[in-house]
Amino acid sequence: MTSGKLFLRQDVQAEPLVGRWFAWANLISPSTAAFTVVERQLRAMESFVKSPDLHAASLRNPLLRSGPFIDLSADRVPEVATLVTQTRERCAAQVAFTQAVRDLGALLREKGKGGSLEALYREVPEILRGRVELYYDRHHRPDFRFFEPLLYSSPLYDEGQQMLSLKIARQAEKRPFVFSTPRLPDARALDIPVSFASPALDTLFSARTKATSLECLCDAFGGALDERQVGQLTSLLTERPPPPRPFYQGNRPRIRYFGHACLLIETGGISILVDPLVSYGGEEGPARFSFQDLPERIDYVLITHAHHDHVVLETLLQLRHCIGRVIVPRNTSGSLQDPSLALMLAALGFKDVLSLSELESVRLGPDGELTALPFIGEHHDLLVQSKTTYHLRLGTATMLIAADSCNLSPELYGHIRARTGPVDTLFLGMECEGAPLSWVYGALFDHRTTRENDQARRGRGSNAAEGLDMVSCFDPSRVYVYAMGAEPWVGHILDLEYKDGDLAMVESNRFVAACIAQGREAERLYLQREICL
Repeated sequence: MTSGKLFLRQDVQAEPLVGRWFAWANLISPSTAAFTVVERQLRAMESFVKSPDLHAASLRNPLLRSGPFIDLSADRVPEVATLVTQTRERCAAQVAFTQAVRDLGALLREKGKGGSLEALYREVPEILRGRVELYYDRHHRPDFRFFEPLLYSSPLYDEGQQMLSLKIARQAEKRPFVFSTPRLPDARALDIPVSFASPALDTLFSARTKATSLECLCDAFGGALDERQVGQLTSLLTERPPPPRPFYQGNRPRIRYFGHACLLIETGGISILVDPLVSYGGEEGPARFSFQDLPERIDYVLITHAHHDHVVLETLLQLRHCIGRVIVPRNTSGSLQDPSLALMLAALGFKDVLSLSELESVRLGPDGELTALPFIGEHHDLLVQSKTTYHLRLGTATMLIAADSCNLSPELYGHIRARTGPVDTLFLGMECEGAPLSWVYGALFDHRTTRENDQARRGRGSNAAEGLDMVSCFDPSRVYVYAMGAEPWVGHILDLEYKDGDLAMVESNRFVAACIAQGREAERLYLQREICL
């Protein structure tokens, strides 16, 4: 290969790992990471070591789909057992932290009876001292919050556990579900221990479009690659330049649907990417937009909420070098269930992150405006504020990007309509059954809720009737159902496989048909779509 004119292949898959597990938001925020490791990962691995046959049988049961069952063969039990030992040694601070949080909760329940909490600061477990504030809520119930920025400078945030795993993507290869299965060493993969904040990632991923050399890439990783790894890296490079990426210069906004909740919106020299989740290039599999269909620069990235299918670090880290500003919803400060997206992204090396509260606006270019709107639903009745829908105005075009919002209170959108007026285009997720409470948040609770409550508090989006209420309110001429998790490249993240009779299919079909009957353009998006407004 010509050393100075190499490119990263378009079909290189890059999984970010923390402690050998796929990196998602709850593995980056120090408080949620501790509980995820202790209550989810260690429990699953120890169960697998004890009974791999039970895990294999559970994976064959459709009723247990996406449960805490490791998708590895029994001959890998010794490797998982070793990983358990390494995790317990490496994560001693996280184990101590989770116990301290429980102990502090018990202390407050025992002694926080409405009187002063001052004396209790001396009884706060040592690992939490100086990192929490004790308080009463307005019902005189004691609680505490974290000083979250201080957790990032504590032993809880260990960049030494971070790793990048690179290999050629195979569209036919099923990637194990990210919540349940660690990524053990693979002969096909090049595993590079590296901080996710390292500029080396920008050097590597910018090589998808800009020529580089093998020497430059090796230098970026500080000479840490041995001879075998250099050979693996070489196999991921090509002398073939990528196809050109023409700059969109149309006067009307163009929207490209990249699958799931990912939208690329371009107009007037501005590019906006919503909830980035991008497939890899290559000839295999169905037609789709991929990394090679993105512009050279992405001016704004919008994140609607902190769930792992909307904050996809695998995509975000690969695009960091070409992103201008990331806009996120502001969280509930210091709460365990609602860590800060802004702090997390800053720790991951993103230089310009803006948090918006409800109904705050920001200008986008010379003729655009973005407003963060309230978001009800999909969060299991928990106090989570890091969720928003976006009202976007580009010139005279307006759109509402409603993500997984559940229209439980139609009056809310009536109030919003009074401020925003109608919209031209509505994007609405309709996964209207959703996962139970314990699926994402179960590891964070002091004690388990009942099965009845776990099933009742599902994280769902709008059904047909609720969606039609939104359509009636905003009167869009174009309506698109999206964020359904049906694309094949989303399987390892959501582990969904819809059938025609499933509730989400029935309700979204009913919704689309009703919109068409009203004379609106409507469809459920799948794989790829280009829309010109």
